[in-house]
Amino acid sequence: MRKLVFVMIAALGTFATASAFAYVISQNNGMTYAMMDSNCNSMMSDVPQDVIIKTKSSQAVFAGKPQSMTLLVLDKETKKPLTNAQVIVGIEKGAPMSTMNMIGPMFDAENIGNGKYLVKFALSEKGYYTMHTHVNPAGKSMHSMMLNHEDIGIVVK
Repeated sequence: MRKLVFVMIAALGTFATASAFAYVISQNNGMTYAMMDSNCNSMMSDVPQDVIIKTKSSQAVFAGKPQSMTLLVLDKETKKPLTNAQVIVGIEKGAPMSTMNMIGPMFDAENIGNGKYLVKFALSEKGYYTMHTHVNPAGKSMHSMMLNHEDIGIVVK
């Protein structure tokens, strides 16, 4: 009988220790994710810092067909076209940062002159998508693209 009681106490102690450890780990992971989220959000600006990004074509496109969208990128201070910027885009299915379901890797938009950049893509399913648009003005560090970020909605019919 004593052995049974001893085994039960040992089992309960092990269970309690494991449960406490699991709880601490889950709390720390939650804190880690919250820190990651706040750091990622603080790295990207809600409004581009150095540029203005305008869509010059429809944001409504058709599923299953090659599409293109023209963006006009202007210097925020001078309002003049940025002719030598690097424009990098990535397309996410759904609202911004809601699904993290990126449709392929990020890619460069084609510089077609006078501050205009052509984004070519094809989306196979109807729905709402987000085009994450990052601009790296000529002469700026790669970090500036995080400060010059804008999400553009795309509706696929």
